[in-house]
Amino acid sequence: MEGKNVEFSRTNILRSKMTPRRQLVLDFIKAYIRIHGIAPSYEVVAKGLKMKSKANIHRIVHRLQADGYLSVKPHKFHSIKIVDRSVKEMAAL
Repeated sequence: MEGKNVEFSRTNILRSKMTPRRQLVLDFIKAYIRIHGIAPSYEVVAKGLKMKSKANIHRIVHRLQADGYLSVKPHKFHSIKIVDRSVKEMAAL
């Protein structure tokens, strides 16, 4: 059982590592919400970051959601929300 927990911890550590591209998308979304008051669409994020594919943005956003940085309501436009991780990080201490 202990071996499983160690492996699970390693998986969480690897999943929580933020790549430069994910950080760029997260920063863009935060800035866009701060400026416009609503979340950007995948198309807006792709154009703003000079990326060709909305599918890449979709993949990155859902990875950020899985890692706990964002929340997204399926099938809703402008539904991306930033998750306040400070409470979760404080609780983990």
